[in-house]
Amino acid sequence: MEGLIYKVQPYQESARLLFVYTPEGKRTLLAQGSQKINNMTRVLSQYLTHIEFKDQKKSFMTLSEPKLLHDFEEMKKDYQKTKSAAVILEIIDQLVVDDYSHALVFQEMMLALLSPNVSISALSFALKILKPLGYEVNLTGDGRKVIGVNIEKGGLVYQGETDIIDLDTKEAITLLKLYYMPYQELSDLEIGSLTPIQNFILKYYQYHLQTTIKNLQ
Repeated sequence: MEGLIYKVQPYQESARLLFVYTPEGKRTLLAQGSQKINNMTRVLSQYLTHIEFKDQKKSFMTLSEPKLLHDFEEMKKDYQKTKSAAVILEIIDQLVVDDYSHALVFQEMMLALLSPNVSISALSFALKILKPLGYEVNLTGDGRKVIGVNIEKGGLVYQGETDIIDLDTKEAITLLKLYYMPYQELSDLEIGSLTPIQNFILKYYQYHLQTTIKNLQ
C-alpha cells in the first residue's frame, strides 16, 4: 500500500505515529524506534513523505516492510513551497473523512504535490477538492453578465444583483482557471497576485466548512 505522511507525532521514548493518507483512506502507523538517529525508518518517517508499506487493513497498525517512494527533499528545502504543500496536507488532515472517494482525492493530492509550481497547484487543489467535500463553487454562467463571485452564495454574481463582490471579474477568471485547468498546465499560467484568490479560499472554507486553513493565513 502506498501513502503520503500528512502528520507526524512523537510517541513514547523513541517511536513516532505516522498519519498516512492512502488511496483507501487514512491509516495511522506506529514507527518503532524512528526517533533514533541510527534507525532505518528515521528518514522515511517524516512529514510530507511518500512511502509504501504492508497494509493490514486496519486504521492503526505497526509500520511493516516500509519503502521510500518520494521524500520531496527539494520542496522541503524551500519554506514557501513547504508552506504551500502544507495547505494540501492540512485539508487532508482536517476535512477528508471516511466516506469520501479516497482514490480520487489521493490522485488529486499527488498530482498537486508533484506539479511544477506547488504554490499555484495548492490553491487549485483547495478549489478542486471542494466538489468531493460537497461545497463546490458554482462558476457556470447562465448567459447574464457576470460582475464577480460571492462567497456566501457560493457562486457568480450577475449585473443587477446586490450581493457582495468578493472577487471581481478578472479575479473570477483566474479562479475559473485554477478550478478547471490540469495541474501541469498551471505552471505556465500568467497570474498576477494570488493574494485575492488565497484570501477568497480562506474565507470560503471558513464560511462553508467552518474550518480555517492556517497555512493560507
